[in-house]
This record gives sequence, C-alpha cells and structure tokens, in this order.
Amino acid sequence: MWGAHWRQRLRLAPFYFALHAADALGALRIRNARVRRSRPAASHAAWRPGVSIVIPDRDAPEMLREALSSVFAALVRIDEPQEVIVVANGASEAAYADVRAMFPTVEFSHSEAPLGFGAAILRGLEHVRYDWVYLMNNDMTLDAAALLEVLQHRGDTVFSASSQIFQRSHDGRREETGFVDWYVDRSGVHVFHAPISAPTLVRAHLAGSGGATLFRTATLARYARESQCYDPFYWEDIEWGVRARRDGYSVLLCPASHAFHRHRATAARFYSSAQIDRIIARNQVLFDARNRATAFGVEWLMNRICDLPYESQRELASFSMAAETFRARSQMSRASSPAAPATLSDPHHAAVDLAPASFSYALRRFSPHGAASRPRLLVVSPFAVYPARHGGARRIAGLLKHLRRDFDVILVSDEASLYESRSFTGFDDLCAVHLVWRVERANDDTAPPLETRMRAHCHEALADTVRRAVNMYEPALVQIEYAELAGLIRLRGDNERWILGLHDAVAAGDFQSAHHAQRFAQDTLSRYDAVTVCSEEDRALMAHRNIVCVPNASSIQLGDYRRSESSQLLFMGPFRYAPNFDGVRRFLRDAFPAIAAAVPGTRMCVLGGDDAARKTRDDPVFAQGGVEVVAHRDDVGKLLNACAITVNPLSGIRGSSIKVIESLTAGRVCVSTRDGARGFLAEEFESLIVVRDIASMVDPIVQLLRDSALRHRIEAPDRSRLARYRWSHSAERQRDLYDALLGSRHEC
Repeated sequence: MWGAHWRQRLRLAPFYFALHAADALGALRIRNARVRRSRPAASHAAWRPGVSIVIPDRDAPEMLREALSSVFAALVRIDEPQEVIVVANGASEAAYADVRAMFPTVEFSHSEAPLGFGAAILRGLEHVRYDWVYLMNNDMTLDAAALLEVLQHRGDTVFSASSQIFQRSHDGRREETGFVDWYVDRSGVHVFHAPISAPTLVRAHLAGSGGATLFRTATLARYARESQCYDPFYWEDIEWGVRARRDGYSVLLCPASHAFHRHRATAARFYSSAQIDRIIARNQVLFDARNRATAFGVEWLMNRICDLPYESQRELASFSMAAETFRARSQMSRASSPAAPATLSDPHHAAVDLAPASFSYALRRFSPHGAASRPRLLVVSPFAVYPARHGGARRIAGLLKHLRRDFDVILVSDEASLYESRSFTGFDDLCAVHLVWRVERANDDTAPPLETRMRAHCHEALADTVRRAVNMYEPALVQIEYAELAGLIRLRGDNERWILGLHDAVAAGDFQSAHHAQRFAQDTLSRYDAVTVCSEEDRALMAHRNIVCVPNASSIQLGDYRRSESSQLLFMGPFRYAPNFDGVRRFLRDAFPAIAAAVPGTRMCVLGGDDAARKTRDDPVFAQGGVEVVAHRDDVGKLLNACAITVNPLSGIRGSSIKVIESLTAGRVCVSTRDGARGFLAEEFESLIVVRDIASMVDPIVQLLRDSALRHRIEAPDRSRLARYRWSHSAERQRDLYDALLGSRHEC
C-alpha cells in the first residue's frame, strides 16, 4: 500500500485514480486493436521561410541587452523574414526603456505580474508570425552563426533543431551541452546533457532545450498549451520533445550552432536553491506520471509522490492536476511509442540488462548465440566502472577502452546504484552490459578478512547474473576483477578460460586464519588459468603457474605538459580506499604544517572522492588553513595543471597507485613513500621523489616549492619511458595473455 497514512492517501486519491483510469483505458484500447503499433510517417504541412525569436525576460534588462545584441549579430546572416519578440514580465515597462531605445525593432509583450516559463512562451507565441520560432533564454548569448546553422535543418518532418550549449560557469565539468538523453533508475526518470563527441554531426536526441532551440511554431504552441502544469520552470521542454517523437517528428541537435549559458542565472534571482530543487523534483515525478516514462507501476509512482515535500504533494493533489494527468497519460496509448529510456536499476529486480542503445551510446551489434566473429570476453567487476571513481575502476575502464577493439566485451558490474548519466560514454561499443544492485553493508573503518568480503561480494544476484551471462554468450574468456570475486570460479564451464585480475596481491594475512588462506590457494586460485597483477612487487608475492604483470597506466596525454607555476600541493585518492584517507590525514597532521610554515602561501587540494565530505566533516586536520577537500571530479587534468607537486603518502599497500603515473605523465613531481611508489620504482623516474616515511616528505617538498628552476627541470615528462605506461600498452599485454590462453584452449 502506498502512502504513510489514510489522510495522505485521501488527499492524493484523485491523482492515484487518474493514473489507474488512464492505464485501464490504454489497456482497453490495445485489446480492441485501436492503437497504432508503429510510428506514423510524418507527413506534415510544408513550411514557409521566416524565423521568429522569442525571449522571455523577468526583470533583467542588462542580461536581456546582451542576449539581444548576440541575436541581432546572428540575424545579419539570415536572408529571410525575421522578428524578435521579448516577453518582459515581473517588472514595470519603465525598466525596459533603455533596451527598447537600443533595439527599436524588437516587439515587447509586457506583464507586470511574473510569469512562469510556459506562460511566458505562450504569450510570446501569440505574437509570432512565422512557421519557425527560436526560443531563447535571456541568460543565453548566441554565436554569430548559431541561427544560420539551425535554420538549415528545417524540414516537413522536423519538430526542432537545437543549438549546442556552452555553460559559462567552471565547476569542474561541463553540465550543459544541449545534447539531451534520459534514463531511469530506482529513483525515477532522469534527463541529462551528454558529451558531444562529433562537433559537426547533426543527430537525433531526446528534446531541445527551451532556452536555445528552433521549433515548429504551430506544433510547439499546441504542446506548450498542454504543459503549463510544469510552471514556473523545468521539464516542459522535455515533454515537448517526447511528444514530438511520438507524433512522428524528428528532434535534432545541431552542434555547429553555439549558444552560451549562465546556468540558472534567472531562476536563482527569484527562487532559493531549495525551492528550485523542490520544483525540479515535483516536475520530474509529474513528467513520469503524464508520460509513463518508468514501467515500475502506479503503486511505486505514488510512493515517489509521497516522498515529496508537503507543498509538492498539495500541488499534485488538485482535481485539475489529476484531470490533466489523466488526459496526457491516456493519450500515450493512442500514439506510437519511441525508444524507452535505458534502465540502470529496477526497484523490483536486482539485475537489469542495459538497452542496446540510447541517444548518446550504442552497444556493438552482435548475436549472443552462434559462431562469433571475434572472441567473446566476459568481464565481471564488483564495483561500478563508469564513471571511474577510483583507481581500480580507472584500470578496468582504461583496459576495456582498447580491448573492445578486438573482443566482443560483455560487462557484468555490481554497484548499479552508482551508474548514472556520466556512465553512458563508457557503454559505447561494448556488446552487452548487465548491472546488479548490491545492498551495501553499513560503513565502518575496519576491513573484514578476505573470505568475509568474498562472501559479501559473491552474492546471489551477482552470481545468478554471471551464470546467465556465461550460458547466454558462451564467452571464450572470463575476466574476474578483484580477489573479492575470486569465488565465482565455481561457475566455470568446460569451454572458457578464466583469468583473475588482482588489483592488490593476496597474502596469508588477508585471511582470518592460515586454514582459510590455504583453502583459497588450493580450491580457488589454482582453478584460474591465469592471474594478472599490476606491479612486479605483487608478482613476487603470488604463487600461481601463470602470472602476468599488466601495469597500471595513465590516460593523461603526454603532449599536454605545462610548467608548474603555483605553490599548491595535490593529493588524489578516493577515501573509500582506507589507505588513501589514512595516508593523507597523516600527511596533513605530520608534514603539511611544517611545509606551510616554511613556504607561506602553500595550499593543499585533497581530491577525496564521493565520500570526502562525510569523512572529513568534523576532523580538524582537514579544516586547517590552506586545505581544500573536493569530491569526485572529471577534470583531473586541470587539477594537475593547477598544482606544483603531488603527494602520495600511502603505506602498507599492494598493487600500484595510478595517481603516481598520472602525475608524472602530466609533468608534475610526485613525492611519495616507498610503498606508494610500488610498480614504478624500477624506472627511476627523476620526477618521482621517494622517501622512507611521511615526515621525510617535508624537506624535498619545501626545496621544490622554493626552487622552481629545479622543479621545472625534473618535472618535464620523460616521454620515452612513460610511453610504456599508456593504457594502450597495458592492453597489449592483456591481449597477449588472452591470445596465449585461446591458443592453449584450441590445443586441448
């Protein structure tokens, strides 16, 4: 039963019955075969030349002036009828006197009362004379060629053509691109702006942003009238795109058209961050209810509504909202259905199979059964791989980037809860992806023995998914990542070669007793055809008949080196790996105060991953002056460029630290403990300064901060030796192992 109590259920009953009634009506139509089963050929009326620009503006004449200046610079290139309409609202007419004088040809539609985005668009459309209208936010500016580029893609079956959006803020990653995709997970439906890899390729996407897109006027007016429930802002333009696709129109992205955005510049002037987030969350659920974006059932959706703040529940509880939702949802059964959003997790199932494609990724086409043109490689990871939040994930992602060129790669990955919009680029060109939801144990700072971790990670849902993948795809190779999953060897069939990728070597001390260690070696490890390690030090610790060292590598481009000019130190390492947290904490306690005293102005940036805020919240060591703790960042290269020296104060570890080789590749001196430098000591890189303990890090760091000439001399990347630490080179070693194993299989 949905809802917490009868009053809440009574209040939301109209909305609940509207959803059920719409679904029942849709099912009846399907049974009576009155539904169009395929998308109709879009044969729409021809369009006439001419373009209208509509800009809603709420009491921001200075921002509007910038937007209009860019519009008229772009319109100079357009040799057809044109008009510019501003819907000025929430301010007196006098506030726009200067703008009117500067742009006398602009038509103003004025409302002293503030208008929501949908209402402002409808008011502007009432004045539009041409068949195509470019909607533009007042906090946007256009490149001179922006309008010329999108106008080239008008067509009888086109609903919209969007500009590529460049966000003006710089917070570590680009949030807006204009390339819109979507997905669903256990929390509902999500839309996001995907990266644009082909800057000139016009392609389909989910929906055009209402702030920088050319639309078919008559169709937009109809959609906008029926989506005012989203006011004051957000999600209405997503519904326009989804409806257009269902009606048989094309929804296009034109990356060669450039628009520049101040993110939330207008909304943030009139709404607090909490209010904006509340409205977005309400409209997210409303969009799902109206468009049936998720397939998790009405009861699940009502529980999502009950989780919203009371104000949002009250807004959705009105009879008019229920009636509008019934009308929109029931229309879904009349229209053809476009591709559903990719599902990354399902509240009713522990594992999901990723859809073959979305707008921003496409799995490689292949037949799961029958003869394979390339060897099939099944890779199993206990942790999320995309986006890579820690060194182990970066290793898997780096190797798969190259291995997928020669193998049909099937990925089975736990931690489905961590897959999101930034994961999509990693899926591209894999053959299949299966995501599994693991219930996390409570956070604590003690590491249980390896046999306990193996039982937790080899849980039933993951094992069932691996078993199904082995039976379905009949892979030639099965790559198991991490010792925690080594027990999956029990699923081995007769025709595969199994490889265990050890990110850290396994030692007897990892187990509760010598008996457990012996059982692991005899009953588990020995059944693998090969074991890979990432450092020669780890190879020396392992006992197996076939051990191959596949070193960790860097994805930083060697040609991007720029001399260090700051006095900032950098530590990179997610705190979910306990040695990272312990090491940097001891450095901040025992070394950083002395360094800061010797070199005033020295700062320390700690890239601690998603868990950083929780782990450091009440710790005075991280609160000292000059120390900044940041969470996960996609722009690691920028952080490296901004620092002078990186530090790696780890101890008691195995494997090797990717942070070390990335620092050297970026042209930054890394001062490291001997344990932290594992895997790279033999190369004797001049830019890798190795000391015996954390206290010994102070003197070389102070010397390098004071002597920039010395630092610049030794930090320059040694390209010849660093070339051996590229993921392409490591993938070659992995590929050689696979080839040898496949050869031995054929000989058997």
